[in-house]
Amino acid sequence: MNESLDTAVEYEQHKLLWEKFRLGDKASFGILTEKFYRPLYNYAMKLTRDDEFAADCIQDLYLQLWERRGFLGKSENVKSYLLKAVRNKIIKESIRLRRFREPEDLDFIADKDASIELEIVATESERQKIDHLKKLLGELSKRQQEIIYLRFYQNLEFAEISEVMGLTRQSVANLLHRTIRDIRSKWIIPFFFCILLECIRL
Repeated sequence: MNESLDTAVEYEQHKLLWEKFRLGDKASFGILTEKFYRPLYNYAMKLTRDDEFAADCIQDLYLQLWERRGFLGKSENVKSYLLKAVRNKIIKESIRLRRFREPEDLDFIADKDASIELEIVATESERQKIDHLKKLLGELSKRQQEIIYLRFYQNLEFAEISEVMGLTRQSVANLLHRTIRDIRSKWIIPFFFCILLECIRL
């Protein structure tokens, strides 16, 4: 079974669990919350430096989902739906707690311990290249860092990123193209950069 087929099957499994959850199946809801907690937490921690606040937002979101399950609609992509929901939850709670005033003030924290560091390469010179790439990623704007994270760490497609970030699909494509172009313009060996960027896919 190829990767695209695996993904399609997984999407269908998530949709089935979502439908059962909407009908009040606690077991299905438990599977969904456990399945997506880590991706949601990792994403939340990119949006806030407060691990307790991130965890509280996710728990509040889960509670609200269960309480409002009968009013929720069908979801074609449960993962992107939940990522968008936790993003909105963090924005809403941050404004309520006066952490910032507007959604545009939302911070995005560059990953200092990202999977890009995992056993991709072995030699010191190659590690230096990885450090250089991490530095370049850290110099990107908040939205550029966020779209790189969603595309290459969460493996979301353009339509899914569009839903999470509240952008049009064309805006997502333009932003990602501009972000990669910005990194490439500062990278000495474009081919090696492409390999590294591919390696951060989970």
